[in-house]
Amino acid sequence: MNSEPEKIPWKNRIILGLFSGLVYAGIMAAFDYASDLPFHEVKFVFSTLIFGTFMAIATRWMVKKKKK
Repeated sequence: MNSEPEKIPWKNRIILGLFSGLVYAGIMAAFDYASDLPFHEVKFVFSTLIFGTFMAIATRWMVKKKKK
């Protein structure tokens, strides 16, 4: 059994980042809805892209860190 992490392809990393960004933005939109705040499309897209990018970078960093 190989316990060493494998390099994640770009396509999978982008999909994972977008999915995690959508989940994060959806949760934030739900909190806004619960607080009777209006839905902002720009805020939703911005949150998705920023958080998704951060998660993709963090995933790459963790894989590199575990390889050493």
